[in-house]
Amino acid sequence: MSPYRPRHLTPPPSVSPAAGPAGTSRRSLLRGGVLGAAALGTGAAALAAPMAQAAGIHGQDVSGWQGEVDWAAQAALGSRFAYVKATEGRSYRSPAFNHQYIGAGSAGLVRGGYHFARPDSGGPQEQVEFFLNNGGGWSEDGITLPGMLDLEGYSGLPRDYGLSQQEMRDWIMGFSDLYREETGRRPALYTNLHWWNDVVGDWTPVNSPLFLAAYREDRPTTLPGRWWGWEMWQHSSSGPFAGDSNLWSGGEEQFERFVSEYDYGAAGI
Repeated sequence: MSPYRPRHLTPPPSVSPAAGPAGTSRRSLLRGGVLGAAALGTGAAALAAPMAQAAGIHGQDVSGWQGEVDWAAQAALGSRFAYVKATEGRSYRSPAFNHQYIGAGSAGLVRGGYHFARPDSGGPQEQVEFFLNNGGGWSEDGITLPGMLDLEGYSGLPRDYGLSQQEMRDWIMGFSDLYREETGRRPALYTNLHWWNDVVGDWTPVNSPLFLAAYREDRPTTLPGRWWGWEMWQHSSSGPFAGDSNLWSGGEEQFERFVSEYDYGAAGI
C-alpha cells in the first residue's frame, strides 16, 4: 500500500480545520460545537424526540439515501457527531460524501467516514486502500472520527458472502490491521447481534470499538461475539436525526479520547 497521508476532506477555505467553524477551539467543538448546547435552547430543539433530549452524547450516520442534509438543524436538535458513508467494496464511492462530510463539519459536528464491507468483491487490502483514498482517513486533529467498517448482510447475497467463519474473521482482522498500520487507529466496527453471531461467531478482534445496531428503547446488554461493552449504539432509523440516530456510551472525556487519541482503548474488549 502507498504511504498514508490524511486524505479525508476538509471544510471550505473560510473554515479552519484545526480551530473548527468560526474559530471555535478544538475542545469547545468536542464539547458542543458551534451549534451544540447553546442551540438546544432554540425552537428547533423543542421539536427533538425524547432520546435526543436525554442526557448523553448523541449523533447520527448518513449515506446517499439522505441526500442533502440540513446540518445546522441536526446540530440544533443535539447531534454531536456524524458518520458519513464514503465507500463500498472496492469501487463504489458515495456521491453524497463530499457535501455531507463537509456540511457536518461546518455545522460543528465531529465527523468521519465509513466503509460498507463487501468481502465478496475483494480482499481487505484493496478495500482499505480504496476507503483511505476516498474519505476514510483519520488524523489527530480533534474533529475527525476514526474510520468505521460496516459489517452486515447485503440484499441479494448470502449473509456470509460465501465465506466460512474463519475466513470472515481473517477478512475483518486483515482490514483492521491494515487500517491501523496506515492511520494508527483501529476502525470502529458496526454490526448487529444476530449477523455477527451467525456469520463471525464467538470472536472479537483486539481493541475494536463496537458500534452496535439494536433498535430498542433501553440500552442493549446482550452483545455480539466477545464484546462486553459498546462505544456507540444505533437505536433508531426513524429519528430524531436524519439517517440513523446514535448514542455514545460514555461521557465527555471518553468521547474526546475516542476522537483524538492514537492509543484509545476500546471500552468492551
